[in-house]
Amino acid sequence: MKSNSKVYRLTGGKTPLTCMIATKHSRSKELTWLDPEKKQNRALRYATNQSSIFQDEQDGQARLGHIVFIDGTLVVDNRKMTLQKFLDYHPDNVKNGGTLFYEMNHEAEAKKEVEAMDLDFEAQKLSRELSMKELESVMRYIAPDKVDKMYADEIKRDVRVFAKRYPAEFLDMFDNVEVETDNTIANIIDAKLITFRKKNSEVWYNLENNKKLLFRVPFGENHVDALTDYFHNDKEGVKKYNELVSLLEEL
Repeated sequence: MKSNSKVYRLTGGKTPLTCMIATKHSRSKELTWLDPEKKQNRALRYATNQSSIFQDEQDGQARLGHIVFIDGTLVVDNRKMTLQKFLDYHPDNVKNGGTLFYEMNHEAEAKKEVEAMDLDFEAQKLSRELSMKELESVMRYIAPDKVDKMYADEIKRDVRVFAKRYPAEFLDMFDNVEVETDNTIANIIDAKLITFRKKNSEVWYNLENNKKLLFRVPFGENHVDALTDYFHNDKEGVKKYNELVSLLEEL
């Protein structure tokens, strides 16, 4: 059931016991609203005995009201329409460029929470459905220096922890062809289909019928990173990579 009450909260999750906000325009605190029709700033004032929030529309008997957030929250029901309007026009309201408080949008908040829950569920579900090969691919992406020294259950655990902490990034990995490619390159190296020579400055084929030079590592670059980039982005490198993948699949 929808409520006509509006809920306002202090920004940054702040929850002081009480927080009083300005209720009238003054030299020390400018409380104005730019009227698009009159093209001028109009002074705001919240008075409990006035129906208008604009000072120029109030009479001389205005009784100034107080607005106090309790534990960071202020609930204003539909019987206090003037107060709701005042808060909606208040320059400290986030929607007006302020930084002190904002109006909660219950529907938007709920939708955001549901989306986060769904994302978390999908990430956790996928992390439990992956094959060991796929788990290794993910682990090689998030911890390339550790994966070859880890037991299977350690990989499963760490992948699930990563999926829990970073569900969006985890799910995005499976739209990222490079993640799978990086793991395949590691498998090509592990299978000794290629070797590194001259202090890792050269990459050579290590096939029964092919011992030729495959790639020279640019000076100063990491040999694995340079080879990976070559296989990813160079036309000839992509061709050689596909040939090695075919050989890997035959093992």
